Amino acid sequence: MSRGTQNTLMLLVGLSAVVMIIKGSYLHFVKPSLLPWLIAAAAVLILLAVASIVRDLRLGPAGEHGHRHRTWLVWLLLVPIALTTFVVPPPLGAAGAAPESVAATAPQKRAFPPLPAGSAPTVSIPDVVLRAAADSTNSLQNRLITVTGFTLRYPEGTDLGRVVIVCCAADAQLARIHLSGSAVAELGGYPEDTWLEMTGTVVPGTSTLATNFVPTLAISSFRRVGKPANTYAY
Repeated sequence: MSRGTQNTLMLLVGLSAVVMIIKGSYLHFVKPSLLPWLIAAAAVLILLAVASIVRDLRLGPAGEHGHRHRTWLVWLLLVPIALTTFVVPPPLGAAGAAPESVAATAPQKRAFPPLPAGSAPTVSIPDVVLRAAADSTNSLQNRLITVTGFTLRYPEGTDLGRVVIVCCAADAQLARIHLSGSAVAELGGYPEDTWLEMTGTVVPGTSTLATNFVPTLAISSFRRVGKPANTYAY
């Protein structure tokens, strides 16, 4: 691979990162807190590429010593770069995320912060799962909460889920809660992967080793909502 090709590819990778940052599609791959590092990486790639290109222009073209490079093979590397830049892949859904790991033991109990004030505060699905399994203060007990996620079909009924990432899409896992109550029958008219906002209370004693610590939410009400711009939870 010639130096010119190397420099061009480095420049294009840096520019593709900039395009993803501007379009916001980087959120399909990494969590928002990594944005400064992504900006820094893009800036370094672009600066190094430009510096190398300027240096080579000043020194003049280097001899190739009679070697012929199969440049068409090298430029095939542009295909994934172009796809990442101009064809935005969708964020991972339930099918792309790893299922929750099978728990071998109960998590250690600890005190969680109080829930936000209000009659039905918004709580993320991962937070509901963690609180139901490990909160020693029982902050969810007799509290009406609001959760948002996509529907999942299982033989035992309907669940509400959210894809959780710790760092990037490579470590994505599924967090889910089981749904119960008379309103569950109405969910049969919605296809899987429908985004819903629900209010309800966590049924005590449902987050156990037997349920793999998937708690049950007794639904009070629900409404269909649009798919959020950022579908991941953190």
